[in-house]
Amino acid sequence: MYLLIDNSPNDKIVLYYCLDTDWIQSQYERDNRSLMEIVENLLLSINKKLPDLQGLAVVVGKGKFTATRIATTLVNTLSFALKIPVVAVDDFNPNLIKEIKASPVGQYVSAQYSAPANIGGVKQ
Repeated sequence: MYLLIDNSPNDKIVLYYCLDTDWIQSQYERDNRSLMEIVENLLLSINKKLPDLQGLAVVVGKGKFTATRIATTLVNTLSFALKIPVVAVDDFNPNLIKEIKASPVGQYVSAQYSAPANIGGVKQ
């Protein structure tokens, strides 16, 4: 099973998963649940567990700073713990499995942001 996390929309979290050859999209309302909880709920709903994951992808370069950091941290953590490959992408791509399989295990992704960080600016 392969999983893509798109945490960039302001109003929802989008997960794409592939069990065989076709990608399936699931959308979740952005609420007070953690991203990990949403991933676990998806896996539970399709009778899968974390060890069933064979590779991960995460959308970077768009969306809010914190949402990007959370998604990137989650996929890197899962990649490390499960010893599976992970890639960063700018959007969903149906040929993503090839890209994931080509990525070496132990190579992690860096968050890319849609704009410069706006933290600690000079107060006027």
